[in-house]
Formats: sequence, structure tokens, C-alpha cells
Amino acid sequence: MFATIAAIETGVRSLVNETTASFWTSAEIQAWIIEGLEDIAHETHCLRTWKTYTILAADIFDEREIRMDSDFICVDEGKVYYNDVCCYPTSQASMSNYDSEWRDHTGDPSQYYVRGDMLGFNRQISAGDTVKFYQIERAAEISGSVAPFNGDYRLINFRKLARDYSVSFCWDKKNETAKADKYMARYMYGLDSMKALLGIDLDGTSQMIPESSLSHWVVEGKWPPQ
Repeated sequence: MFATIAAIETGVRSLVNETTASFWTSAEIQAWIIEGLEDIAHETHCLRTWKTYTILAADIFDEREIRMDSDFICVDEGKVYYNDVCCYPTSQASMSNYDSEWRDHTGDPSQYYVRGDMLGFNRQISAGDTVKFYQIERAAEISGSVAPFNGDYRLINFRKLARDYSVSFCWDKKNETAKADKYMARYMYGLDSMKALLGIDLDGTSQMIPESSLSHWVVEGKWPPQ
């Protein structure tokens, strides 16, 4: 269902009763479809991937940070492994409160923080070292035969949300406010249903950066043997 951007556009045009481009062009409808898919992936955190990354010298900023790739939204499940040592989430403010000289420490990191699109550590890092983590990612932009949501079969039933998002903006362009609101409400209800059915972010773990507490001991652990 809705396996391509052309199929989603056909669904949009069926609902606005304009099967051939006239008031709404294909370019603008497809732009709204892409915008909708981006919004869905960002709001629901529905796409997760496992990353294994070898640090390059040119990637290191301020001796302890690396910039995440363009698909990155946030770290998932609160764990990062540096050279197979488990690092726990923290923040720059938390580290500075307890150790004003943390920036000068060397050795394998045991904590990480996120600063914008940068992933940082509580120790200085080196080229050639390996970082592993699960991340929430953006969906690849669809065009031609590229399937929505990176082809994830779990999300087939939610492709229709991009249709409803686009239909809402079609009516908005025509100043049909009631119709635009109707389809935006359907879209928002679909987002909530998507989160509930997939069990996404029920405890908000992928959004929080917990401070030091009894439930987040600063310890080191080895990655399980393969």
C-alpha cells in the first residue's frame, strides 16, 4: 500500500477530487508528502538503526566530540559503546558540577553526552577508536520507486499518514480551513496511534539525559562477546 511517492500522490488527488494536475501541481503535493514522512519519522522515532563507526582524525572536535551523520536524530536506549566499553548518558553541566577538570582526563570514556548534532565523551578521544550505538534516524527522502520509511514493513499501514498530511495542506492552500483541519486532525490521531501500537517512547528514554543518580551508576562494562 502506497509503496511509492506516485502512489501516495494518487491517493491525495483522489481525496481532493483532482486526478489530473490543475490547481495543485505534482511538485507541491510531492513536497508535502516528503515533508509529512520526515515529520512522522521525527515525531514518532519509528526508525532505529545500529551504528558501528571508526573515528577519523578530521571528525574530532575539541578533543572529545564527533559530529553525527545527517540521518541522526538522537541516541536510542541511552547506551553508547566506546572501544567496547559501555558509556552512560550525562551532560556537560553535570560533569562540570562534580569535576571542573573533566576536560583534561584521558583514557577510555565511561560517559557520553549529546550537544546538538555532536556526540561527546568525558575523556579525550582518538582517531582509530570505535564507537557503537543505536540511534533514532531520519527516513530517506523518497522519489521514484524508493519506499517510504526505508522500506520498514512494520510501517506500511502508517504510510497513509503522509497522504493525510498532504491533503491537509492542499485544502489549506485553497483556504478551505475546515477541510484542512479535518485531515490534520486525522494525521495527528494517526501519529498517536502509531506511537501506541509500536510502543515507541513509552518512558521517554530516547529524549532524556538523566543526571547522576542511584539508577545510573558510573561504571564500565565490556560489550558481550559475539
